[in-house]
Amino acid sequence: MAGVKITDLTTITSAASDDLLYIVDVSNTTQSPEGTSSQIEVGKMFSSGSYTPTISAETNLIVTPNSATFIKVGNIVMVSAQLQIDLDGGENDGTFEIELPVASDFTSTKNLFGMMQYSFDGTLAEIEALTINAEITNNTCFVSLEVLTTGVSMQYCTIQFQYEII
Repeated sequence: MAGVKITDLTTITSAASDDLLYIVDVSNTTQSPEGTSSQIEVGKMFSSGSYTPTISAETNLIVTPNSATFIKVGNIVMVSAQLQIDLDGGENDGTFEIELPVASDFTSTKNLFGMMQYSFDGTLAEIEALTINAEITNNTCFVSLEVLTTGVSMQYCTIQFQYEII
């Protein structure tokens, strides 16, 4: 490959996670004042996929995951999960935790944040209170919600959250 220009190389349409990228590491000047030639695996920079998250620590509700996807860029992960949330009869609040697609070792509840939206099928349940943050003991996404209507079934929920891999 010596003497071959990058513009003369074959173009590919997709990369595998273990493919290598050429990088000039400007923080390392051992080869030249402009930087040092290095390589990095594509998967260490970017990755994406789908997963079925494990739901745990359910209190006053039952959560059924329908699907979930994630995108990882560097050490930031963005997740979108579609869930059904059924509050127990007579209950208008509950909590649960969602497994992460890429592990992190949270040091603060502020290491993860998110939002939730849902559409209803029959009964409208206005969300009065919602918390989505890092659960630092189990390294999961913690969700706490309170609605106006007791025992409601929120069939079409989307929770989106972002966190840093620590």
